[in-house]
Order: sequence, then structure tokens, then C-alpha cells
Amino acid sequence: MEVANYKKINQAYEKKSLEKIKWIARITATIMFLFAFPFYIGYGLPFPNSSLSLIENIHLIVMPIILIGLIVGWKWEKIAGYMICLPIFVKLLFALIFLENPGPIIILLAIPGSLYLIYGYKKFSAGKRNS
Repeated sequence: MEVANYKKINQAYEKKSLEKIKWIARITATIMFLFAFPFYIGYGLPFPNSSLSLIENIHLIVMPIILIGLIVGWKWEKIAGYMICLPIFVKLLFALIFLENPGPIIILLAIPGSLYLIYGYKKFSAGKRNS
């Protein structure tokens, strides 16, 4: 009897914590999209060119993927987590290789991506596999 009661309480707690993770990820992603998108558009929809450094060109390539991932997370959390975290990893890798400063903003963008991945995998392990 107590074991069944414990399982119910544990499931309810897990469900609440999953919902909190999902909504924190969604809110931070929306705030970051609303902050980053005008700056990206402010460049006039920039395309990589030879007058910029390599790390700046990589940033211009990965930023649209990250911005799209911030919005995709409202529907498909795991896909969005990868769309955000993998380009950030690529940018950080190139910044490390070429000894460039990646900038603190790109690290902040990893927060909703990480939360989306955590939510996606926890949801998958909880049995809701349609993400």
C-alpha cells in the first residue's frame, strides 16, 4: 500500500518538475529569441563574406539555426535542443581552435537548448515518446 502511494507521489512530482523544466525552457527561449532576432536582422540579414573574420562568419552561419531552434522548441523539444546546442558547440570549437573570444551571449543561448534536451530525454524516459 505504501509503495503504491509512494509511486503516485513520485510520478506526480516528476510530472510537475518536467512541466517546470518545459516552461522555463520555453520562456527563456522566447526572451532570447526576442532579444537576439532584432540584432541579427539589424545586420541586414547578413551572409558570410570575406571581410569578416572566420569566427564572425561561423557565427553568421550558426545563428539562424539557433534562432529557428529557439522557436521549434515550442513543439519539438529534443530537436530544438540539438538545433541550439550543436551549432553552439561548433562555434565554441572553432573559437577554441582559432583562439578567438566566442562571446558570452552564445553561452547564454545554450541555456534553453540544454533545458529542451533535458526535458526531451526525461519525457522520453517517462514513456511519452512522441517528441
